[in-house]
Amino acid sequence: MTAVAHATVETPAPQVLLAAGLDQIDQGLTVFDSDLRMVAWNKRFLELLEFPDGLAHQGAAFEDFIRYNAERGEYGEDDIDAAVSRRVEQAKDFEPHDFERVRPDGRVIRVKGSPITGGGFVTIYTDVTQRRNQQILQEELIAERAEALRLSEERLRLIANEVPAGIAHVDKDLCIRYANDRFARAYGKTPDELIGCFCRDVLAKATLDFSAPFFEQTRRGGRVDFDMTLTLPSGQVREIRTFLRPEQPSRGEVIGFYLVSVDVTRQKQATAAMLQAQKMDAVGQMSSGIAHDFNNLLTVIIGNLSPLTERLAESELRRELVEPALKAARRGADLTRRLLAVARRQPLKPTAVDLGDTIGDLIKLLRPSLPDNIELHSHFRGRTHPAFVDGAQLEMALLNLAINARDALKGGGRIEFSTSIRQVNPELGQTLRIKSGNYVEISVCDNGPGMPEEISTKIFEPFFSTKSDGGGSGLGLSMVYGFARQSNGSIRVESSPGKGTVFHLLLPVAEETASFHWVDTPEPPSSTQGDIRGLVLLVEDSEEVRNVVRRQLVELGHRIVEAETADEALELIDSLENIDMLISDVAMPGALSGIDLAHRVRMERPEIHVLLMTGHSGILESTSAEDDFFLLRKPFETVELADAIAAQTLRRGHAEA
Repeated sequence: MTAVAHATVETPAPQVLLAAGLDQIDQGLTVFDSDLRMVAWNKRFLELLEFPDGLAHQGAAFEDFIRYNAERGEYGEDDIDAAVSRRVEQAKDFEPHDFERVRPDGRVIRVKGSPITGGGFVTIYTDVTQRRNQQILQEELIAERAEALRLSEERLRLIANEVPAGIAHVDKDLCIRYANDRFARAYGKTPDELIGCFCRDVLAKATLDFSAPFFEQTRRGGRVDFDMTLTLPSGQVREIRTFLRPEQPSRGEVIGFYLVSVDVTRQKQATAAMLQAQKMDAVGQMSSGIAHDFNNLLTVIIGNLSPLTERLAESELRRELVEPALKAARRGADLTRRLLAVARRQPLKPTAVDLGDTIGDLIKLLRPSLPDNIELHSHFRGRTHPAFVDGAQLEMALLNLAINARDALKGGGRIEFSTSIRQVNPELGQTLRIKSGNYVEISVCDNGPGMPEEISTKIFEPFFSTKSDGGGSGLGLSMVYGFARQSNGSIRVESSPGKGTVFHLLLPVAEETASFHWVDTPEPPSSTQGDIRGLVLLVEDSEEVRNVVRRQLVELGHRIVEAETADEALELIDSLENIDMLISDVAMPGALSGIDLAHRVRMERPEIHVLLMTGHSGILESTSAEDDFFLLRKPFETVELADAIAAQTLRRGHAEA
């Protein structure tokens, strides 16, 4: 029998198997005993820390590895022995440790050591370079995003604080979670002081009561806009428009709302000023039309009563009937002139007016006529700049304001005139309907009882008066308003019950205003009658007025031909060569007005004198500075007609010379 030999397979020792297994893991491993002698390790340990293979063996000293690192500069210290000694002493404590070490090549190794029962420790070495780089990138990205978010929030905060609106975020319990500077400033606080406060602790009770229904509607998901009058803690009254928008994440339950409040006080003032101006313009046009018709009537009345008075001897009939009627008619003529001032159609002669002298002279005039219990003062802020206005009209306007203040001070008080330079920006200019720039501001202030808003908004309206006894015409302040507007300025009033009244009259500074145009009413010359040798062509569509003017011209010794329209007048001018003067009404029926007729005469018969008469103010808008027509306002009496004829004749003589 043949014996079969069997090969014996030797099984590796457990230590060899363990070492082979440890070499397969991706982390380095070392085991040192209580004497800090190496017991076990794997290849990954040598690779990660770049130790030579011969350095690692059973019983290798821990100190040898530390010294190897120190000598190749791993620790960056100059004294190698000290660096080795310190680390060896730390290891002898066998304390758990977990730290990261950055190798000179930039790799990051995590070293985590744990003590072994009975002495010694096991250490795991992990290459965390990639993870650490990713973490750094992530941290940098987070930092970049945080900075971008911070900048975005800063921009939003800057925008929110600069926009002309109060902005707040309110939660469902009406607690303020955000407020911009403007919103907080309105309540005398900073945004930080408002955050966490409840609306009931911030808003005035009247404001909260008014706003509560709108807040509730928004908390239910509604979008609400509303206007209200708000009294601030400072006492200022502002018109506020508020927008409420619910906060509904993903269109779910309302968790709060955003509040945006815009001050529309100036906007409403501008709207009110525009409506007031439109109303005054309409009243002015109506007044101008009334004045035209009324002046024609007064021309007839005065034109007949005046010669009647002269022909009647001193008698009871003259004293009791004719003279009172003539006096009343003349008062009516004065009233129509005041209506024209309301209509802002009166011709002005603007010049540089020294306000100090004007106000000083006015105070001298007023002081003797005021009661002893009324003080009169003036105050000039800085240098008094001249205003470019009609001096006489300015005096009349200031006189009206002073009389208005005097009437308000029934129990005595103080009236003060003051002047200053006021810079009008475009926004204020739009509100006041004037150009932006520098203006002279004249303020007339009294410490009387003041006026409620329902009165102060009407005081510039014609015929509005608070005098129950009928003692006022209601045209004084209307004339001031008309003067201010015609002078390219404005007037406004500040008043409230118990706080007195201040009128602010803004007028252009002399050196900055544009030129004005006006039509002169001739000054009476030394002679009351001109040398008119030829015919006077009288053109007037009203027969009654024409009869009066005809009689006046006859009394002055003139020969007359008449026409009702401009077309008839042109036919007479073509057929008559000896016409020396044209006296024509401005407003007439037909295609041609008196102004058109005057232009035709100037071109075709320049030797003819032209005198226009009107009870209407439209001539001021229909002529130019080059026209330079003489204007005689209705109603007029014989002496005024004679002066106008003489002035025109004298002027033509100077021009021909």
